[in-house]
Amino acid sequence: MNLERLSEELNALFSMQLAQNETFGGAAAVLLHGEPVFNATFGDARFCENSIFRLASLTKLFTAVLVMKLCESGKIDEDAPVSAYLPAYAQLRLGRMREDGQIFDAGRPEREITVRDLLSHTAGLGADALGNREYELVPAEYKTSLQAVTDYYPAHLHLAFAPGSRAAYSGFAAYDVLARIIEVESGMSFNDYLQSALCRPLDLRDTTFQPTEAQYARLVPMHKVVSGNAIEINFRGNLFRSVPRTYEMAGASLISSMRDVIRLCGMLCHGGILDGVRILTEESVRKMCTPKLPDGLDGLNRGENNGYGCFMVTGEHRLPRGSIFTHGAYGTHILYLPKPDVVGIFLKNSFYDMSITSHSTLAFEEALRAAVK
Repeated sequence: MNLERLSEELNALFSMQLAQNETFGGAAAVLLHGEPVFNATFGDARFCENSIFRLASLTKLFTAVLVMKLCESGKIDEDAPVSAYLPAYAQLRLGRMREDGQIFDAGRPEREITVRDLLSHTAGLGADALGNREYELVPAEYKTSLQAVTDYYPAHLHLAFAPGSRAAYSGFAAYDVLARIIEVESGMSFNDYLQSALCRPLDLRDTTFQPTEAQYARLVPMHKVVSGNAIEINFRGNLFRSVPRTYEMAGASLISSMRDVIRLCGMLCHGGILDGVRILTEESVRKMCTPKLPDGLDGLNRGENNGYGCFMVTGEHRLPRGSIFTHGAYGTHILYLPKPDVVGIFLKNSFYDMSITSHSTLAFEEALRAAVK
């Protein structure tokens, strides 16, 4: 890896982001063979080494790690039906949505959804247009805790398709259910299990669903462009949208620092161990980071396949075959390039151009690839 070229490319990206008003600032880091070789922030004084970011959907990678830990201990079985842990999920039914947005019952699926379906976005729960609409219609009084919202789902949400028949990203519901299973099987709140099983052993100091006042004060400002002007969004003490902190959204509301994300990625790069502390077995890491679905399954993006909490490149794609990535809507992104064993992390918090193929995401990927040629 050409570290001088890497620094030039990423500094050019930082300058471009600021000049084009795409963020107030951010951070980037690069690991080579699991060890940090670049770590920098950009923007004003609010962006520094100890800044904390809203991770958005990068949260799912942390949740997948926790599921795998409980699989290792025998408390969760990837192939078990969800109803083995949450009995009400045996009653889930298929749904169909008319052109006018009305949703009607389409009968029982041939089989129940499994833990594996939830992890790999093939359950059909909270997925596709139907699932997104139903999630947005969940009353606010149920979006107050994992227990409340996951008790609501089986009686009111439909599966968008037969489990395993296709892939469709579940932004919230699927990983909420995984987190509720973790709570049931661990006997702890989701955040307490996160701290006990991952954060304290791995020395992740600022990764939490329940920040202290001091940690909340270190959150970077949320950027949005309105009529060409950058404004800061006031989250009024919340971490994701208007959702209260009591609802620990396992797919969206985790916060963390670049230091902590580096340590998580380093642990995964080293096969589940970092600084002599083993978090996962090598087999569990391999399971998370290998394709889980038949190539060409309906709903998969071209050249991609799904892992647990991440996605991988298996065919024709903008990224090299074997690459692994995950992305968050606020502009957070992690990319692994198999040659030469490099991880790139880009963190910002903005409502501007939030997609996985956003300007900043593609520019970061290009900068990283240019430095490893």
